[in-house]
Amino acid sequence: MIKKITGFFILILYTLVVATSVTHGALISIPSLALGLIGLITIILFLSAIAKNIRLVDIPDTERKTHTGSVPLIGGLAIYISIIYGTYIMDLDPFFRVLIYSLIPIIIVGVLDDIRGIPVPIRLIAQIISSWIVILASGIYLVDLGDLFGFGSFVLGNFGIPFTIFAVVGICNAFNMLDGKDGLAGSVSLVIISSLFIAMTLKGATYNWAIIMILSLFIFLLFNLDLFGKNRKIFLGDHGSLGLGHVIAWNLIYLSQDTGAITPVSALWFTIYPLTDAILTFIRRIRSGKAIFDADRKHFHHILSDLDVSNNIILLIAVFISAIGSTVAILSNMFDIAEYLTLYLYLTIISFLLILGAAKP
Repeated sequence: MIKKITGFFILILYTLVVATSVTHGALISIPSLALGLIGLITIILFLSAIAKNIRLVDIPDTERKTHTGSVPLIGGLAIYISIIYGTYIMDLDPFFRVLIYSLIPIIIVGVLDDIRGIPVPIRLIAQIISSWIVILASGIYLVDLGDLFGFGSFVLGNFGIPFTIFAVVGICNAFNMLDGKDGLAGSVSLVIISSLFIAMTLKGATYNWAIIMILSLFIFLLFNLDLFGKNRKIFLGDHGSLGLGHVIAWNLIYLSQDTGAITPVSALWFTIYPLTDAILTFIRRIRSGKAIFDADRKHFHHILSDLDVSNNIILLIAVFISAIGSTVAILSNMFDIAEYLTLYLYLTIISFLLILGAAKP
């Protein structure tokens, strides 16, 4: 009861601070930042208590879910509340407010899916609607893919709208597929956002959105990786992993199309781990005659797990691969490496993996 009362009080306080920020401008200060961090921890405890009452929990099975006990699926909700608070107190670019609103369909459908299960087509429709919200409200989408093949800029024009929606939905589901081991989706997301922050800082640009995401993901990982104890463990939930994919995809689009701070091709390298795993998964399922969204145990982290590699080592491998990919992306932007070279290098890696049988049915 104390957790619920305290958590509800913090939510009210968050709302009052956000309302004040809307009417009076940014409230960047040590007290407001402290409230954000301490409040997020309290809100996670509050949501965990509520989740068990509404069956927003993950129950282990014998095939893909091997954890112990019912774990609250509230990581996505907690991060969402946190970034709303952070976005308003720091008075970020209006694009990020649009991004917050666009998450609503994904969050609602994702939470319902976590509670009782929602058909895949409905989840896809929610993701498409979320992307349309960003496009219509901001006017931002993939228009110029850069010098992909060495013959000049590859301009999509209005075709960029359906291409963008397809790409964003693909990244959303890539992160959803990644969420199969403790800390995996959260840690990879943390590496990507931190790398984007480094890339922007090297360009001399301000990127406060990254600070909000980094702090929110850090607090989530403390719970997800049992650093606050096994009894306080939480998972992202489908709404959380899909939401992270949506946020990261649109940040990459915004930074490449609106600010020009990164090249579109470098997005492949920032997201190299989840994107490559998803591509190989889709190819494998098509080859075997299965629906591309059918769950299985053939993702990279599952393969390593079946080889008796520990969860900690799997997490370190994923973080290492993500860090290497992000380093390539940062260097390519810093030294203006030809975009077609970075594209061909990525396609070479995919080709090697296919030759080695990484996408065998």
